[in-house]
Amino acid sequence: MLLHAHFRTLLGLIGVLFCGVATSSAQRGEIRDNGAFFSDTAKAEAGRQMAEIGARFKREVVVETFKSVPDDLKQGVNLQDRAAQNRLFEQWALRQARDLKVNGVYILISKEPSHLQVLVGNETQRTLFQPRDRDALVSTMLAKLRDRKNDAALLEGIGLIATTMKSHVSTRSRAVAQNRPTESADAETSSPWNWVIAAVLGMAVVWIVIGIFRAISNRGRSPDLAGGAGSSGGGFLTSLIGGMFGAAAGMWLYDQFSGNHSPDRGNDNLDDNESRRRDSDYASSGDSFSDDSSSGDSGGGDSGGGDF
Repeated sequence: MLLHAHFRTLLGLIGVLFCGVATSSAQRGEIRDNGAFFSDTAKAEAGRQMAEIGARFKREVVVETFKSVPDDLKQGVNLQDRAAQNRLFEQWALRQARDLKVNGVYILISKEPSHLQVLVGNETQRTLFQPRDRDALVSTMLAKLRDRKNDAALLEGIGLIATTMKSHVSTRSRAVAQNRPTESADAETSSPWNWVIAAVLGMAVVWIVIGIFRAISNRGRSPDLAGGAGSSGGGFLTSLIGGMFGAAAGMWLYDQFSGNHSPDRGNDNLDDNESRRRDSDYASSGDSFSDDSSSGDSGGGDSGGGDF
C-alpha cells in the first residue's frame, strides 16, 4: 500500500513536470438571453462554438439580449433621435463589457427599441478580429434580425467570429514560416545531435527514477528481505516504470530541442504571449433593426452606426 501511495504521488509529479504549469480553463463565453431572442437549440450550438473559440484563441464571446433599455440609462434621452439612440447603446454596451471584463467580443441586442451593438476589445482587434471584421459581423447579424431570423443571426454571427479568427492566425503563421527558411535548415542540420542529447538525458532520468523506486521499495520491507528474493518484483516494476518514464522524458526533451513545439508551424491556436494580453478597452459599431428602419448603412467606425 505504501508503494502504491508513493507511485500515485510520483505519477502526479510527472504530470506536473512534463505538462508544465497548468493553465486556466479556456474562456467559454456566455449567452444571457434576457430578451428571449433565441431557441434553446441555437443557444446550445452557439455555446459549443464559443467554447471552441475560447480553447483555440483564448478569447470569449459574450452575447446579452434585453427586452428594453434600463430606466436609469434612457432617462433624459430622446430615443426618437437616432444619433442620441446610437450614443446611448454605445455607452450601454461599453458599460456592460467593462463590468463583465469581456476579453474578446461583446454583443448586445435590445428588443425595444430594436438595436444591435458589437464591441471588440483592443487586443482582440489588434490580432484576431479587426474593425472591418466587426463591421462584417454587424452587417451579417442585422440582415438576419431584420428578417426575424434570430437563431440564424446568432449562429452565423458566432460562426463568422470563429472562421475570421482562425483565418487571421493561419495567415500570420504562414507569414512567419516563410520568413524563417534559415532557421528551418539549421533545425534539420542539428537534428542528430538533438537525438543524442535526448537519449543521454532520458537515460539519466531512468537511472534516477529506478533509484527512487528502489529506495521506496526497500523502506517498505523488513531488513532481512530488503536484499532477498522479494526485491526481484520491485526491480521489474521499477525497470518497467523507469523505462516508460525515460521514454516519455526523451521524447519531450527531443521535442523541446528540435523546436517542434513552436506555435508558428501552421497551427490555428494563439501563442502564449498573445493569449496573455487581455483587453482593456473596446471599439464599437452597431445599428437599429426596427421595422421602420431604412435600408441604408449598417454602421461602422468606432461609434454607433447610422440607421438603416
